Amino acid sequence: MRLQEYGRNPNKRKEYVHHPDLLLVGVDVSKAKHNACMGTQTTLSCRKLEFTHTREGFRRFEQTLQAHLVKNGRQHILIAMEPSGIYWQALYARLKNCGYEVCLVHCQAVRNNRKTMQDGTSKTDEKDAASVFDLLRQGKFFLPVARDPALTAAYRLLRRHMALKQRVSQLRNQLRAALHLAFPELNPLIQDLTQPTSLRFLQVNPTPESIIRQGRRCFLEQWQPRRCCGQWRPEKLQHIYDLATESIGLKDPYHIDEFEIKALAQDLTDALAKQHMWLTQAIGLLEVRQDFPLLIQLPRIGKPTAAAILTAIGDIHEYTNGKQLVKLAGLDVRRFESGTSIRKLPKISHVGSGYLRYWLYHYALRLVAHEPHFTTYYQRRKHQSPGKGAGQRALMAVCDKTIRMIYRILTDHASYSPQKDQSIAEYYAAQRKAA
Repeated sequence: MRLQEYGRNPNKRKEYVHHPDLLLVGVDVSKAKHNACMGTQTTLSCRKLEFTHTREGFRRFEQTLQAHLVKNGRQHILIAMEPSGIYWQALYARLKNCGYEVCLVHCQAVRNNRKTMQDGTSKTDEKDAASVFDLLRQGKFFLPVARDPALTAAYRLLRRHMALKQRVSQLRNQLRAALHLAFPELNPLIQDLTQPTSLRFLQVNPTPESIIRQGRRCFLEQWQPRRCCGQWRPEKLQHIYDLATESIGLKDPYHIDEFEIKALAQDLTDALAKQHMWLTQAIGLLEVRQDFPLLIQLPRIGKPTAAAILTAIGDIHEYTNGKQLVKLAGLDVRRFESGTSIRKLPKISHVGSGYLRYWLYHYALRLVAHEPHFTTYYQRRKHQSPGKGAGQRALMAVCDKTIRMIYRILTDHASYSPQKDQSIAEYYAAQRKAA
């Protein structure tokens, strides 16, 4: 009786939790201590058990588990927890290394289930543990994405890369706003704030006062060498000096705007360098794998996108069909019908990895824009579902098609072939016509 054989199939989860030799344990995870609730399908063996997040606390928890195994006459243990924050990861890894079967329950499901309990709607660690245990009894659990050590390390690096990417976007917006107040005429001249020349310029001469203070001759001589001005022409620098002399930016006698823009430009430079460093490290871990070159052969895909999709999927052998990857990305369609809502089109569930969905979405945009095969498919799906949001629905269909294609390539260990997709489409079209 292995959890891996049941957890990926929602129809078999209830069969698994009703096994007569299984002890069920629900754990509410926190920073310093955890609460557990354990029992079977028919009895509640222990409603409240606290153990600290230390070696001694984990040893006491294991002793209690073994005692309740004997007390209830069971042979196997299934432990569930909610993946909130980061504190669950250490406990999950420790339990897995000790040989326990561990699964997860959705945080929103724990919250909704707690409201239906007899103790009221108040929130306590004890009630959360009981709610997790009750959901485990019902078979409402799922398994996290299985990754080997290399994929786990690359996934952590890429998640940090994504956080830095968001930080770069925030700094870029803040820098635009500061420039609009201090030197609004400079904003149209700098199309890309992340360009090295733009960042060097903003760290030296971000305001009209800092430019005029040097004088025209010194300013132009300072930026004359090619290593300083980069792609900027001397005519552009002369134009910037002329704009500085007639700028309508806010006057700042204490030079606060100059200090702010220089600090933001320096932070943006550091964030871009760290973002590149984390991405390079992650790609270096994945380039030696056999499945990474298979994704690189896909059209219009780069190393960052291939690395992100590979780490988000994890071990491809844990899945039995491409539909499971569609569900992992939250692209599966869910219906909620009540009254007049039956006339509305269904929406995707968004329940899954937003990280995987983000990279698939941007990859699908490139495929639709540059690959004729996907452009034709996009137009056909857009025509099949006209009306408001037709383009977005067609793009989600391209994402669905892409993730299924990736599953087929990784499981068959075969390179990408447009003719293969066309032959599959023709086969299913013939089947529908025959039916």
